[in-house]
Amino acid sequence: MERPKEHAGQKLPEGWVVWSEDDGLVVCYKPELFDGEEYPRACLPLITVTKADRGTIGGREGWRVTFHIEADVPAHSLRKTVTGYDEAIEYVVETAKKFNAGEYDPAEFYAEGDARKEYVARLRDEIDG
Repeated sequence: MERPKEHAGQKLPEGWVVWSEDDGLVVCYKPELFDGEEYPRACLPLITVTKADRGTIGGREGWRVTFHIEADVPAHSLRKTVTGYDEAIEYVVETAKKFNAGEYDPAEFYAEGDARKEYVARLRDEIDG
């Protein structure tokens, strides 16, 4: 199945696709690599957009954008809450572009010693082309 490569009028950077538009947005990086064969599906790098309210971290209403190097490994330093949905999508695209440009080291988002070495090496290879 061909997944959409744009959302809300914004084209996603190379390798990023819309995974889900239920209750916000989930975009993921190269899902064909993380098909459950070589790497578990949970290794899929993704960016989520969810509705935020005063009860969420940051205490702001609006939209929360979170980059995950793996589904269970959020990059807290890249988490951002914005007021408008369009602003959230702009941040998704900006974050994905920076990831593609190698501005983030995949290993930096893990607690020390927790990174999957082969997975991080594969991501670096994909990013470097």
